[in-house]
Amino acid sequence: MDLAALITWVITALGGFSMLGIWIARGGARGGAGRLAVPAERHFPVPVVVGHGLAAVGTGVLVLLTALGLGG
Repeated sequence: MDLAALITWVITALGGFSMLGIWIARGGARGGAGRLAVPAERHFPVPVVVGHGLAAVGTGVLVLLTALGLGG
């Protein structure tokens, strides 16, 4: 696997996990009590977030398997 591709993949995965952590810490789809302005990420339905995460993990696994030369 090309080192630049691996570094890019790891940075992208870490960015996704950090965004998930921020979304969870800020209350996810629950919304905030007592706030006048509601951030946009509070409007993401939980199934959409979970589906996006599963698709990202699946893509990561496929990239890793391809990089290892498996499957063809």
